[in-house]
Amino acid sequence: MIKAMNKSLIYATVLMLVTALQITAQNRFMVQAGANVSHFCQTPLMSLDKTYGWGFGGFVGTGYEINFNPHWSLTPQVELAYINNGARLSWPKDRPYQRNGAWLDMWTVNVPVLAGFRFNLEKNVGLKISAGPYALKAFSIRQTAQDGIGKETPPQRRATAEFNFGMMGELAVETGNHFSYLFRAQYPLLTESWTQKTLTLSLGMRYNF
Repeated sequence: MIKAMNKSLIYATVLMLVTALQITAQNRFMVQAGANVSHFCQTPLMSLDKTYGWGFGGFVGTGYEINFNPHWSLTPQVELAYINNGARLSWPKDRPYQRNGAWLDMWTVNVPVLAGFRFNLEKNVGLKISAGPYALKAFSIRQTAQDGIGKETPPQRRATAEFNFGMMGELAVETGNHFSYLFRAQYPLLTESWTQKTLTLSLGMRYNF
């Protein structure tokens, strides 16, 4: 009786270990990098009939994809990004500070947590649709200098101005088991922040291990 119970316990333990290993094997680390463009979504106060442009930047990051089944997943990520909000105007020529006064660039640390759903488009090609919240911390912030041309560190706002959180959506085309190509959009929700009203669109490449 005791031997039978011991054998059953051993079998159950082995089965649990095998199951755990299989589940772990479905989860994967990944790295990604790409370029972004950002737009300050506010009408210029001095020129209500005009809009700001777009600024170029980039990002690099890593994450861990937790797969619940072949379709659903959850992916916490950490990334470093450079953002230029593109808030510059070409008019009027004689007022450089007024034209560029809303311009900012900065480095940010972003922490998205995206829930994803994937399905196959054809053999070895899949589409993954993801969405979720992200938190952000900005640093090395620069604004337009008083001469309207140079750059300077802005005066300190309240400490919370460096933080923000928002929503992110992503489409990724997966080719095979490792490489994928992504497009995503993110928008912050807090308005009392350096990153307020800044829409960022990104294109990049991801490698899953």
